[in-house]
Amino acid sequence: MPKISLNHIIRRVKKKKEDYHKYNFDRLQEEAFATFFDLAQEYTSLEALYLISVAVPKIFFGHESKLYLVEEDNTARLVCTSEKGIVADSSEGEETVEVTDSYYRKNGSFVFPIRGNRALRKRVPFHVPNQILGMFEITSEKNLSDRWLFFFEKYTNRIGYNLHQKMLIQQNIEHIKFINRLVADIEHNVITPNLYYKLFFRRLDRIIKNFEALRSDFEEIKRLDGKSAEELVEELGNLQSRFDKNLNELRKQTEEIKKHYEHISLFLETLFRREHFVKGTYVLKEQPCNFKREILEPVLSRYLPKFKERGIVIENLLEDVPDDEIELLVDKGLISQVFDNYFSNAVKYTREIEDYLGHKIKFVSCGRRVLKDYFGKDIDGVKFTVFTTGPPLSEEEASKVYEEGYRGQGMGIELGAGHGLSFVKHVIEIHGGEVGCIPQKNGNLFYFIIPKKRVSKKLEGKD
Repeated sequence: MPKISLNHIIRRVKKKKEDYHKYNFDRLQEEAFATFFDLAQEYTSLEALYLISVAVPKIFFGHESKLYLVEEDNTARLVCTSEKGIVADSSEGEETVEVTDSYYRKNGSFVFPIRGNRALRKRVPFHVPNQILGMFEITSEKNLSDRWLFFFEKYTNRIGYNLHQKMLIQQNIEHIKFINRLVADIEHNVITPNLYYKLFFRRLDRIIKNFEALRSDFEEIKRLDGKSAEELVEELGNLQSRFDKNLNELRKQTEEIKKHYEHISLFLETLFRREHFVKGTYVLKEQPCNFKREILEPVLSRYLPKFKERGIVIENLLEDVPDDEIELLVDKGLISQVFDNYFSNAVKYTREIEDYLGHKIKFVSCGRRVLKDYFGKDIDGVKFTVFTTGPPLSEEEASKVYEEGYRGQGMGIELGAGHGLSFVKHVIEIHGGEVGCIPQKNGNLFYFIIPKKRVSKKLEGKD
């Protein structure tokens, strides 16, 4: 950014003084400007700015007005009127306006473009077509004189400058919130799982030492040292058996490292997409995928050894569901992390219960069912569940379990930051879905529901 001198600012102040002398605004117009500026500084939210923008012309000049924001598809969305205030749903029979570079007359009103700050436009990549932030409609049955047209052009410019700055401030705040969330997501879903590489390396070190011992024993056999043929055959057979055992262990570890690498790589690609940082939020990369084969089974296969190690039985109710019944349009990476968080919690918090036959058992159950018209007419929901045995949560705990940082009283010595289920909630909500937890007699049922979107043939042909 070039350095600005005092002389430059003095020249600009003099020029503005001359400009305002030429504008020749009357006292009421100047007071309207001053009121707008004072209130725009007093209130910091965008909604307050919308209300101030429409209220000033109404109070000072008796003109009703409407404020529109320009969407990325270059259409105008009504956000506020001087009669109704903030418009929650602009589709309620309201007329729209055309987005233009200059003002125009429209059925008893005048519509002016709201432009952003030119200095900010040069430095900040703001995503609006033609750098027009919105349109401002002033109601007037009579023709406005050139003097009044000029005034309202200047007024909408002032709206634009303030709107641009507040949008950028909000955008920056959202980016900071996103980065804070992303840091927590990286710690929970990447850094912590990455510690498993230390375990893999220790196992590989043990296998290497076993191979070194084999080599040492083989060197002993090579000396023969008066051993009979039968003794040599027996010792070589033992070496062969030990070699095969270590080779199988090496293959197993290699496969586990490969799966872990693919798992971490998917999460890194998902978390570090450029679009996330541009928008300041997770941007979905939706694609058609087979839920069972491409998401659930790969994640579950990673956790099967951990479940087995803790004596937890897995009941996968999706095994018998035909593949073509579970094809959905979702962000594969983010939804994979949703199941990863559910299974991670299941490993840590599943507890032993006594079944109806009196047997002690720990188990996790996965299920799925379609909810007809759950999200509205012809918009079915798909509900995925993960049930874990153990003490049921209280109703209060169940209502808070998806909150950031929340950990229930029965978590014991298990490590955790209370972030996993908060991440799940965020991901499912940006998919247009919802989450929940239902305490049951012998455990807790965690679930999420997402819209069952129909996959177009055009999309199915893409990678």
